[in-house]
Amino acid sequence: MAGHSKWAQIRHRKATVDQKRGQLFSKLVREIMVAVREKGVNPDTNLRLRSSIERARDEGLPKDNIERAIKRAAGGEEDHTLQEFLYEASAPGGVGLLIEGITDNTNRALAELRSVLTKHRGKFGDPGSIRWQFEKRGIIIFSPPKENPDAFALLLIEQNILDLIQEPDTWKLETCFEDTERVRFFLQEQGISLTRITHTYHPIHPISLSHAQMEHTQTLIEELDMHHDVQAVYANFG
Repeated sequence: MAGHSKWAQIRHRKATVDQKRGQLFSKLVREIMVAVREKGVNPDTNLRLRSSIERARDEGLPKDNIERAIKRAAGGEEDHTLQEFLYEASAPGGVGLLIEGITDNTNRALAELRSVLTKHRGKFGDPGSIRWQFEKRGIIIFSPPKENPDAFALLLIEQNILDLIQEPDTWKLETCFEDTERVRFFLQEQGISLTRITHTYHPIHPISLSHAQMEHTQTLIEELDMHHDVQAVYANFG
């Protein structure tokens, strides 16, 4: 019986992992389809699509799935119902949340996400009630120059970027969202190879939480993030 119980536990864990992987793949496909609908099928001119494809590859989405998603979106199949959303919510302890996603049924998404929030003593906020607590930033990930990287970092500072994280093979910068295209153009003029362009919502004045509040909020965020329509959840704590 013990062996049977152990096998059942392994099978259950595998089913859970497979479910999460399936949800992630579905989210990646939706992002690709919306990117195609927005600016076309050419990743050389559609940077959102290029970034979506790169992320999908990094997450292990099969090449055939990526190509099918692009073809479906280009042919107008099914993607006409997909709508992007940014919902505002609050949680205990003064926590503000932005819930970003893509759905094919807004009413269902609202009802299901409201249920998750209510379960954790949270609630939706009125438009603008939470958004003001965040600054939207552009993120550009790229390969650093092989020669004079320190000098190049100084050039980036002159571009008024907000943050720069330097790893041996990859650099990531953050800039005001409105400056993303300008900085992207500057990097490409310098012959820099871009890996990904995306965005984030950065808390303007991060709040502090107790250990118990942090655990409660993390549980809420994890459950929201598990929802099949949610692409990202942003919070205002440090």
